[in-house]
Amino acid sequence: MKTELKGCYVATLTPFDPSDKVDAGVIAAHTQWLIEEGVEGLCPAGTTGEFLYLSEDEKRFVVKAMVLATNGAIPVIAGIWGLRREETLRLAKAAEDDGATGVFLPPPIYYPAGDDAIFAYYAEVKTATKLPLFAYNIPQYASNEISYECLQKLFDEGIIAGVKDSTGNEERVGGLVQKFGSVGTVFAASDGFVAKGRELGADGFISAIGNAAPSLFTRLWQGEESLQQRATDLRSGLKRFGSIPALKHLLSLKGFPFGESRLPYSTLSEKDKASLKTLAL
Repeated sequence: MKTELKGCYVATLTPFDPSDKVDAGVIAAHTQWLIEEGVEGLCPAGTTGEFLYLSEDEKRFVVKAMVLATNGAIPVIAGIWGLRREETLRLAKAAEDDGATGVFLPPPIYYPAGDDAIFAYYAEVKTATKLPLFAYNIPQYASNEISYECLQKLFDEGIIAGVKDSTGNEERVGGLVQKFGSVGTVFAASDGFVAKGRELGADGFISAIGNAAPSLFTRLWQGEESLQQRATDLRSGLKRFGSIPALKHLLSLKGFPFGESRLPYSTLSEKDKASLKTLAL
Protein backbone atom coordinates (compact mmCIF):
# COMPACT_ATOMS: atom_id res chain seq x y z
CA MET A 1 0.00 0.00 0.00
CA LYS A 2 1.33 3.43 -0.94
CA THR A 3 2.37 5.57 2.02
CA GLU A 4 0.71 8.91 2.75
CA LEU A 5 4.10 10.60 3.07
CA LYS A 6 4.27 13.62 0.79
CA GLY A 7 5.15 17.30 0.64
CA CYS A 8 8.30 19.33 1.23
CA TYR A 9 10.83 17.58 3.50
CA VAL A 10 14.26 18.75 4.67
CA ALA A 11 17.40 16.59 4.65
CA THR A 12 18.73 17.91 7.92
CA LEU A 13 22.23 18.97 8.89
CA THR A 14 23.91 17.54 11.98
CA PRO A 15 24.96 20.14 14.57
CA PHE A 16 28.17 19.74 16.54
CA ASP A 17 29.03 21.64 19.72
CA PRO A 18 32.51 23.14 20.34
CA SER A 19 33.76 19.75 21.61
CA ASP A 20 32.57 18.07 18.36
CA LYS A 21 29.67 16.25 20.01
CA VAL A 22 26.23 16.09 18.40
CA ASP A 23 24.16 18.89 19.93
CA ALA A 24 20.66 17.72 20.87
CA GLY A 25 19.62 21.21 21.94
CA VAL A 26 20.31 22.67 18.51
CA ILE A 27 18.51 19.73 16.88
CA ALA A 28 15.44 20.49 18.99
CA ALA A 29 15.46 24.24 18.32
CA HIS A 30 16.09 23.85 14.60
CA THR A 31 13.42 21.16 14.28
CA GLN A 32 10.83 23.36 15.96
CA TRP A 33 11.67 26.24 13.63
CA LEU A 34 11.37 24.03 10.55
CA ILE A 35 7.95 22.85 11.71
CA GLU A 36 6.84 26.46 12.30
CA GLU A 37 8.03 27.34 8.78
CA GLY A 38 5.76 24.70 7.25
CA VAL A 39 8.17 21.85 6.50
CA GLU A 40 6.20 18.60 6.21
CA GLY A 41 8.87 16.04 7.11
CA LEU A 42 12.51 15.59 8.10
CA CYS A 43 15.27 13.26 6.90
CA PRO A 44 18.19 13.10 9.37
CA ALA A 45 21.50 11.23 9.08
CA GLY A 46 21.69 11.35 5.30
CA THR A 47 24.04 13.04 2.84
CA THR A 48 23.39 16.55 4.16
CA GLY A 49 23.71 15.17 7.69
CA GLU A 50 27.31 14.04 6.98
CA PHE A 51 26.41 10.37 7.53
CA LEU A 52 29.85 9.21 6.40
CA TYR A 53 31.40 11.01 9.35
CA LEU A 54 28.93 9.94 12.06
CA SER A 55 29.47 6.91 14.27
CA GLU A 56 26.72 4.34 14.65
CA ASP A 57 25.84 5.73 18.07
CA GLU A 58 25.76 9.28 16.72
CA LYS A 59 23.39 8.34 13.90
CA ARG A 60 21.02 6.77 16.37
CA PHE A 61 21.36 9.79 18.68
CA VAL A 62 20.49 12.22 15.86
CA VAL A 63 17.41 10.25 14.83
CA LYS A 64 16.16 9.79 18.39
CA ALA A 65 16.68 13.47 19.23
CA MET A 66 14.77 14.54 16.13
CA VAL A 67 11.88 12.17 16.80
CA LEU A 68 11.62 13.58 20.31
CA ALA A 69 11.80 17.15 18.98
CA THR A 70 8.99 16.65 16.47
CA ASN A 71 6.76 15.06 19.12
CA GLY A 72 4.75 13.44 16.32
CA ALA A 73 4.01 16.72 14.52
CA ILE A 74 5.65 15.65 11.25
CA PRO A 75 7.24 12.44 9.91
CA VAL A 76 10.90 11.58 10.41
CA ILE A 77 12.47 9.34 7.76
CA ALA A 78 15.82 8.21 9.15
CA GLY A 79 19.02 7.59 7.24
CA ILE A 80 20.38 4.16 8.16
CA TRP A 81 23.52 3.77 6.07
CA GLY A 82 26.34 1.97 7.86
CA LEU A 83 29.88 1.17 6.78
CA ARG A 84 29.19 -2.53 7.42
CA ARG A 85 25.95 -4.34 6.70
CA GLU A 86 25.55 -5.30 10.37
CA GLU A 87 25.54 -1.63 11.32
CA THR A 88 22.86 -0.85 8.73
CA LEU A 89 20.68 -3.63 10.08
CA ARG A 90 21.08 -2.38 13.65
CA LEU A 91 20.27 1.18 12.58
CA ALA A 92 17.14 -0.01 10.76
CA LYS A 93 15.89 -1.69 13.92
CA ALA A 94 16.92 1.25 16.09
CA ALA A 95 15.00 3.71 13.92
CA GLU A 96 11.86 1.67 14.49
CA ASP A 97 12.53 1.34 18.23
CA ASP A 98 13.15 5.08 18.53
CA GLY A 99 9.92 6.10 16.80
CA ALA A 100 10.92 7.07 13.26
CA THR A 101 8.25 7.05 10.56
CA GLY A 102 10.39 5.37 7.93
CA VAL A 103 13.98 4.78 6.82
CA PHE A 104 15.96 5.62 3.71
CA LEU A 105 19.11 4.03 2.34
CA PRO A 106 21.37 4.41 -0.71
CA PRO A 107 22.52 1.26 -2.49
CA PRO A 108 25.97 -0.15 -1.73
CA ILE A 109 28.38 2.69 -2.40
CA TYR A 110 31.73 3.28 -4.11
CA TYR A 111 32.37 -0.22 -5.48
CA PRO A 112 30.27 -1.31 -8.51
CA ALA A 113 27.20 -3.40 -7.62
CA GLY A 114 24.79 -5.12 -10.00
CA ASP A 115 21.03 -5.46 -9.71
CA ASP A 116 21.21 -8.78 -7.85
CA ALA A 117 23.50 -7.37 -5.18
CA ILE A 118 21.43 -4.21 -4.77
CA PHE A 119 18.21 -6.21 -4.50
CA ALA A 120 19.71 -8.56 -1.90
CA TYR A 121 21.00 -5.59 0.09
CA TYR A 122 17.59 -3.96 0.40
CA ALA A 123 15.87 -7.30 0.98
CA GLU A 124 18.12 -8.06 3.95
CA VAL A 125 17.72 -4.60 5.46
CA LYS A 126 13.95 -4.90 5.24
CA THR A 127 14.08 -7.99 7.48
CA ALA A 128 15.36 -5.75 10.30
CA THR A 129 12.45 -3.30 10.40
CA LYS A 130 8.72 -3.03 9.86
CA LEU A 131 9.09 0.63 8.90
CA PRO A 132 8.61 1.75 5.28
CA LEU A 133 11.98 1.49 3.52
CA PHE A 134 12.86 4.05 0.85
CA ALA A 135 15.54 3.42 -1.75
CA TYR A 136 17.80 6.44 -2.16
CA ASN A 137 19.10 6.86 -5.68
CA ILE A 138 22.12 9.17 -5.76
CA PRO A 139 24.52 7.71 -8.36
CA GLN A 140 26.63 10.86 -8.55
CA TYR A 141 27.95 10.00 -5.07
CA ALA A 142 27.11 6.32 -4.54
CA SER A 143 28.56 5.30 -7.94
CA ASN A 144 25.67 2.84 -8.33
CA GLU A 145 22.30 3.62 -9.90
CA ILE A 146 19.22 1.66 -8.87
CA SER A 147 17.79 0.48 -12.17
CA TYR A 148 14.09 0.50 -13.04
CA GLU A 149 14.25 -3.30 -13.23
CA CYS A 150 15.66 -3.57 -9.72
CA LEU A 151 13.14 -1.09 -8.36
CA GLN A 152 10.32 -3.02 -10.00
CA LYS A 153 11.39 -6.19 -8.25
CA LEU A 154 11.79 -4.38 -4.93
CA PHE A 155 8.28 -2.96 -5.22
CA ASP A 156 6.82 -6.28 -6.38
CA GLU A 157 8.31 -8.06 -3.37
CA GLY A 158 7.04 -5.41 -0.95
CA ILE A 159 10.57 -4.54 0.15
CA ILE A 160 10.50 -0.81 -0.53
CA ALA A 161 7.70 1.71 -0.05
CA GLY A 162 9.18 4.35 -2.31
CA VAL A 163 12.23 6.00 -3.74
CA LYS A 164 14.11 9.25 -3.29
CA ASP A 165 15.87 10.32 -6.47
CA SER A 166 18.61 12.96 -6.28
CA THR A 167 19.72 12.93 -9.90
CA GLY A 168 17.82 16.09 -10.85
CA ASN A 169 17.19 14.32 -14.15
CA GLU A 170 13.81 15.02 -15.73
CA GLU A 171 13.67 11.79 -17.72
CA ARG A 172 14.61 9.69 -14.70
CA VAL A 173 12.17 11.27 -12.24
CA GLY A 174 9.38 11.34 -14.81
CA GLY A 175 9.98 7.65 -15.46
CA LEU A 176 9.84 6.84 -11.75
CA VAL A 177 6.51 8.61 -11.41
CA GLN A 178 5.06 6.87 -14.47
CA LYS A 179 6.30 3.40 -13.56
CA PHE A 180 5.94 3.39 -9.78
CA GLY A 181 3.88 6.40 -8.75
CA SER A 182 0.72 4.34 -8.35
CA VAL A 183 2.30 1.83 -5.97
CA GLY A 184 5.07 3.76 -4.21
CA THR A 185 6.02 7.20 -2.98
CA VAL A 186 8.39 9.16 -5.21
CA PHE A 187 10.47 11.94 -3.67
CA ALA A 188 12.50 14.19 -5.96
CA ALA A 189 15.59 16.02 -4.73
CA SER A 190 18.36 18.40 -5.87
CA ASP A 191 17.36 21.96 -4.99
CA GLY A 192 17.40 23.26 -8.55
CA PHE A 193 14.70 20.73 -9.46
CA VAL A 194 11.79 21.57 -7.14
CA ALA A 195 9.35 23.05 -9.67
CA LYS A 196 10.15 20.39 -12.26
CA GLY A 197 9.75 17.58 -9.73
CA ARG A 198 6.33 18.90 -8.79
CA GLU A 199 5.37 19.29 -12.46
CA LEU A 200 6.39 15.69 -13.15
CA GLY A 201 4.07 14.44 -10.43
CA ALA A 202 6.46 13.51 -7.62
CA ASP A 203 4.75 13.04 -4.25
CA GLY A 204 7.24 15.21 -2.47
CA PHE A 205 10.57 16.93 -2.50
CA ILE A 206 13.55 16.63 -0.14
CA SER A 207 15.64 19.79 0.18
CA ALA A 208 19.08 20.46 1.65
CA ILE A 209 18.94 24.26 1.44
CA GLY A 210 15.58 24.07 3.20
CA ASN A 211 17.63 23.78 6.41
CA ALA A 212 18.28 27.52 6.20
CA ALA A 213 15.45 28.69 3.92
CA PRO A 214 12.48 26.43 4.72
CA SER A 215 9.70 28.81 3.73
CA LEU A 216 11.28 29.37 0.31
CA PHE A 217 11.10 25.66 -0.46
CA THR A 218 7.71 24.99 1.09
CA ARG A 219 6.23 27.85 -0.95
CA LEU A 220 7.99 26.66 -4.08
CA TRP A 221 6.69 23.12 -3.59
CA GLN A 222 3.19 24.48 -3.02
CA GLY A 223 3.24 26.08 -6.46
CA GLU A 224 5.02 29.44 -6.35
CA GLU A 225 7.16 28.51 -9.34
CA SER A 226 8.56 32.03 -9.69
CA LEU A 227 10.74 31.20 -6.66
CA GLN A 228 12.65 28.47 -8.51
CA GLN A 229 15.23 30.85 -9.94
CA ARG A 230 15.92 32.22 -6.48
CA ALA A 231 16.39 28.68 -5.18
CA THR A 232 18.67 27.80 -8.10
CA ASP A 233 20.78 30.92 -7.58
CA LEU A 234 21.06 30.15 -3.89
CA ARG A 235 22.18 26.61 -4.67
CA SER A 236 24.86 27.88 -7.05
CA GLY A 237 26.07 30.40 -4.50
CA LEU A 238 26.33 27.85 -1.71
CA LYS A 239 28.25 25.37 -3.86
CA ARG A 240 31.07 27.88 -4.23
CA PHE A 241 31.86 27.45 -0.54
CA GLY A 242 30.85 23.83 0.04
CA SER A 243 27.14 23.53 0.68
CA ILE A 244 27.26 21.87 4.11
CA PRO A 245 29.75 24.25 5.78
CA ALA A 246 27.99 27.20 4.12
CA LEU A 247 24.54 26.14 5.32
CA LYS A 248 25.87 25.63 8.84
CA HIS A 249 27.31 29.13 8.84
CA LEU A 250 24.09 30.67 7.53
CA LEU A 251 22.17 28.91 10.29
CA SER A 252 24.60 30.22 12.89
CA LEU A 253 23.73 33.72 11.68
CA LYS A 254 20.08 32.86 12.38
CA GLY A 255 20.86 31.82 15.93
CA PHE A 256 21.30 28.08 15.42
CA PRO A 257 24.94 27.24 16.29
CA PHE A 258 25.52 24.21 14.08
CA GLY A 259 29.28 24.34 14.54
CA GLU A 260 31.87 23.17 12.06
CA SER A 261 31.41 20.55 9.37
CA ARG A 262 33.29 17.27 9.70
CA LEU A 263 33.98 17.23 5.97
CA PRO A 264 37.79 17.30 5.61
CA TYR A 265 39.37 20.74 5.15
CA SER A 266 35.98 22.43 5.08
CA THR A 267 36.53 25.31 7.52
CA LEU A 268 35.33 28.57 5.99
CA SER A 269 37.63 31.56 5.81
CA GLU A 270 36.51 34.93 7.14
CA LYS A 271 36.33 36.10 3.53
CA ASP A 272 33.98 33.21 2.68
CA LYS A 273 31.80 33.99 5.69
CA ALA A 274 31.53 37.62 4.63
CA SER A 275 30.58 36.57 1.10
CA LEU A 276 27.88 34.24 2.40
CA LYS A 277 26.12 37.14 4.08
CA THR A 278 25.27 38.45 0.61
CA LEU A 279 23.17 35.39 -0.25
CA ALA A 280 19.42 36.12 -0.07
CA LEU A 281 17.60 33.48 1.98
